[in-house]
Amino acid sequence: MDFVIQLIGFLGLLMSLVAFQFKKHRHIVLCKMTSELIFSIQYILLGAWTAAVLDFISVVRNFLFYKLVKKNISTTPVIIGFGLFVVATGFFTYDGFNSLLPTGSKLLTTISYGMKNEKWLRIITLPSCIMWIIYNVTVGSVAGVLTDAMTLVSLLIAMYKFDIKGQNSVQG
Repeated sequence: MDFVIQLIGFLGLLMSLVAFQFKKHRHIVLCKMTSELIFSIQYILLGAWTAAVLDFISVVRNFLFYKLVKKNISTTPVIIGFGLFVVATGFFTYDGFNSLLPTGSKLLTTISYGMKNEKWLRIITLPSCIMWIIYNVTVGSVAGVLTDAMTLVSLLIAMYKFDIKGQNSVQG
């Protein structure tokens, strides 16, 4: 069963890695939505309930962000609503200090994925990866640790490619 649990996590890893190599908001958010659904299943199997519930909430949140940004509708009410929901979920599933990590992370990504500006989406998502790496080490999700370490690298590459290099080529 442990092999199957880790395999599920590796499927989530693939979707997470692909996400930040897209330039457009919709592609990033849809890939992250799929990754979070897969990881929600893995966390249920690991008994990591805070992460499982928060990842499932993120699937719904990301879908709403995708729809609102696509229609050019403000995401601010959804950011506030889901931000409060994330904090409440973290409170009700609290299982020690460790459960603060996914709660804080989801709060950050609730803000970042609700932004249409992809540069700020990437910047605000960076600390989220670090929080997840620490959390995944403590709950024994090998795929989770690898995913967030690789996602961190993927984010840095995308930041260079789109935000630094891309910005310089426009100016030069």
